[in-house]
Amino acid sequence: MTQHNDTKYLTSNEQIPMVTVSNNPAATPATLWLIDDDAALRLILADTFEEAGLTVISFTQAQAAWTRLNDILQQHEAADQLPDVILTDIRMPMMDGLSFSDWVHQHFPTLPIVIMTAHSDLSSAINSYQTGAFEYLPKPFDLDEAVATIYKAINYQPNLKITNDATKPAQKTVKKAKNETKTTTELKSKPKPKNPTGSDINNNPSGIIGQSQAMQTVFRAIGRLAHSPITVLITGESGTGKELVAGALHAHSPRAQQPFIALNMAAIPHDLIESELFGHEKGAFTGATTTRQGRFEQADGGTLFLDEIGDMPYSTQTRLLRVLANGEFFRVGGQQPVKVNVRIIAATHQNLEELVKQGKFREDLFYRLNVIRMPLPPLRTRPEDIPALANYFMQRAAKQLNSAEKQLHPTTLQMMQSFAWRGNVRQLENVCLWLTVMTTGDTVMIEDLPPELLDNIAPNVEQQSNAAYHVHQNMQNSQNSQLTQTHDKQSWQQALAIWAKQSLQTGETDILQTATPEFERVLLQAALNHSGGKKIAAANLLGWGRNTLTRKLQQLEMIAAAEKNNDNQSHQSLK
Repeated sequence: MTQHNDTKYLTSNEQIPMVTVSNNPAATPATLWLIDDDAALRLILADTFEEAGLTVISFTQAQAAWTRLNDILQQHEAADQLPDVILTDIRMPMMDGLSFSDWVHQHFPTLPIVIMTAHSDLSSAINSYQTGAFEYLPKPFDLDEAVATIYKAINYQPNLKITNDATKPAQKTVKKAKNETKTTTELKSKPKPKNPTGSDINNNPSGIIGQSQAMQTVFRAIGRLAHSPITVLITGESGTGKELVAGALHAHSPRAQQPFIALNMAAIPHDLIESELFGHEKGAFTGATTTRQGRFEQADGGTLFLDEIGDMPYSTQTRLLRVLANGEFFRVGGQQPVKVNVRIIAATHQNLEELVKQGKFREDLFYRLNVIRMPLPPLRTRPEDIPALANYFMQRAAKQLNSAEKQLHPTTLQMMQSFAWRGNVRQLENVCLWLTVMTTGDTVMIEDLPPELLDNIAPNVEQQSNAAYHVHQNMQNSQNSQLTQTHDKQSWQQALAIWAKQSLQTGETDILQTATPEFERVLLQAALNHSGGKKIAAANLLGWGRNTLTRKLQQLEMIAAAEKNNDNQSHQSLK
């Protein structure tokens, strides 16, 4: 690994298996520039990528990497010193990763950049793609996924060549040099806080809050789709924020200055939907005394959001299909076609494939709408987002009601995380409004929660908190039974099969998400116990690498337990 800082370059002569652009053995080795001010993470990533066969040059700051790139741009360094891919953090002193990415994209458009950040939100994802980033990786990310992403970036431009100003006429280079001072000044940014407060987390103009992996997937999808005019179908349960996502797609698109029209198909009488969508001419039907523009005309140049698209009448579906195919329609009672340029974003909580089978939804319209499908996760599958969401709604409720903000006690938040939230985020928002009005005092305790919440929370707590326990218990019971009878090698598989059958019969979902972490937790704990708490030995027992073991420990929140085990053993060895 080679590491650079602001003052000197350190070069390693270590020989590693090389990865080349387009996997051509005759090509020069592929080089990764790694930029991160976290020394520990930088070392882990550098080791991972070097083991994967890449030549890694590490920078502590984006400013240092910018200096080298600018030297190449000004022909002070040879063009062959340009890396094949850059991996950079966002939040760093002096120069942030987004400004750096934007500058690189302007001057080296064929050089792919992958952006990573621990403070991942919708704005970070969208801004990353807007600066020309090849990909966006929210932390923590899987190391294998990161390696695969870097490989894709390397081979995104086969036969990578420098097409920047370093290879253009000297007069263009001089022009760049004249503007160099201004560019450098613009790129320098103030250091950003490493640990944002709760208010920072909740300060999201889009209203979409989430740090869970499921929401990071949504953010990345929004970032990729925002600048595209492609049709999007948003699916998810009621209250998951489908309209917010549609609004974010519009707000960050080139159509942002044009109208965003939202229309709920379920809220309009069926005999008025066509007039609402397409408008009508004077005298088109009884009571039509004037010509009226429909939602399509009102949204011309912008975005039309059709919520609950599954409730659209079959006859209206035919007319919508014509608009999607030709971009034109006829007003009700009209003789002249109306041409519009509208981006369609549809949403539904229903299973459109099932509606197609039932003959309630046109199959051809389904395929027109289902160009890009974006599923939204229910709130119960991302309990780690509930504290931030609840605090945000409590703050907003206090402002709406012009009252003092109530604080949620930590135990109350924990209890709220265990609730099923059938109404998803909308239900959580309503509960926060109720708490702001009905709670006495400044702190919301468990007993202050709404009665309907408390009535259902006990069984949900028992069901959710003990779901993983049932897996272990069934395995243990099966194991004990087998010990007294036979030593069948398939006992644990049988126990798992029994648990899966029982869980499905009781209506549980996402059983793989429940079983997999517990399966890994049991094996990890067994390996750590067998190795005396030595992580490297445990990794070898499991057939994992050291980095994989560390990552799994972080994911399963076992680091503290593992360190405590190591401390106890060290203490015993000192006695």
